[in-house]
Amino acid sequence: MKKSPEFGNVTAVILAGGKNSRMGGLDKGMLPVKNIPMIQHITKQLDSYFGEIIIGGRAESYGFLGYRVIPDISEGMGPLMGIYSCLLASSSDLNFITACDIPDTRIGLVRTMLALSAESDIVVPIGEDNNYEPLYGIYRKSVITVAGELLKENRLRISDLFSGVKTKYVPFDGRGWYYNINTPEDYDNYGKNHSG
Repeated sequence: MKKSPEFGNVTAVILAGGKNSRMGGLDKGMLPVKNIPMIQHITKQLDSYFGEIIIGGRAESYGFLGYRVIPDISEGMGPLMGIYSCLLASSSDLNFITACDIPDTRIGLVRTMLALSAESDIVVPIGEDNNYEPLYGIYRKSVITVAGELLKENRLRISDLFSGVKTKYVPFDGRGWYYNINTPEDYDNYGKNHSG
């Protein structure tokens, strides 16, 4: 008998619809990590914890994974449209949103963010340098109202969404809480530090 997932009432959303311009057009989600595509490496980490996993991107790119793939409702509007499209498709009130270029999921941090989500619409980690990662957090489905309004006004910055809803920033000590792969150099450095 399969054990119930720890976050059974939470949907994990992996955004994979970017232009990948800093990677020379290479699909970051398909870059190999531990001999499998990076996005598959991420789904393997999330699968036993979440009740549902959906991928924001193109079905022709990610359908092989066996999860629902949700395309952007409108192309070319950036990650805010990806968030909006996936939240509309999600069956959960609470959603852990991450990106296909953040290969390692810190489940302890996800637990902390979920524990602090009761009175917030969005919960994201913030580092000692006051930088936060908008594509690694807990989002309530209810933010689709404000996100939809912003998209209609062509206001595509996720920071505008944060200021329009109740957002909680969770301090997280240490610079190495996550690794984001944006460039070929980032990918090479990740491979050197995470081989095996």
